[in-house]
Amino acid sequence: MPKTGFFSQQLVSAPVMSDRDDLLLNLCAGRRVLHVGCADSPLTAEKLKCGSLLHTKLLRAASAVHGVDVDRAGVELLREHLGGEYSVADVADPSDRDDLVKFRPEVVLAGDVIEHVRDAASFLHGLAALMREAGDGVELILSTPNGLAAKNMINTLAGLEIIHPDHVYVFTPASLARLVSDCGLRPKRWFFYHVDSGNGARARFYDAVSRVAAHVRPGFSEGQVLVCQTVT
Repeated sequence: MPKTGFFSQQLVSAPVMSDRDDLLLNLCAGRRVLHVGCADSPLTAEKLKCGSLLHTKLLRAASAVHGVDVDRAGVELLREHLGGEYSVADVADPSDRDDLVKFRPEVVLAGDVIEHVRDAASFLHGLAALMREAGDGVELILSTPNGLAAKNMINTLAGLEIIHPDHVYVFTPASLARLVSDCGLRPKRWFFYHVDSGNGARARFYDAVSRVAAHVRPGFSEGQVLVCQTVT
């Protein structure tokens, strides 16, 4: 990301996609995917029931999938309802990575995970080490909410902050690029995506404003996806 000053960076210009899951599934289609954060605590059972869980869709799109999560109960639910390969593991812990490396992924997918992790740098260092051990050319796909989203500004004007109660980080494109670069990873491609707010009048207004803003500046989108490789 080219600097335009000590405290300023040129905004990323990248495609804006209408749906996060469709974007991630297209990036993973036909590939061997290690799905980090495959459960969705505390919503795993609910999303399994309604078919909206990303891991369910990924099993249909990828050529092979190995799910990994620190949530043992969530992993057991997935194993029971979906079958497949799973590990209960912390990717930041070297002693937990052997089975993940043996899977030999082409892609490591962490969809909306990093904002929940208390030590994001250790998490990324662990992913970078896993990717290097797994072989050349492994890509990391990160998705996370965008701190520059137009909806955030609207909510601020309304005196609100809309955020998942388990989130401990909010990343802008520049801060995410800085962090992954410091952890042995190289930003490669960027995408943005919309998140629908719901069906009410206020939600439709928010979505309309967000889509117009993102058309002017993609950086106003609600979510961002960064594709990375390890630094050689």
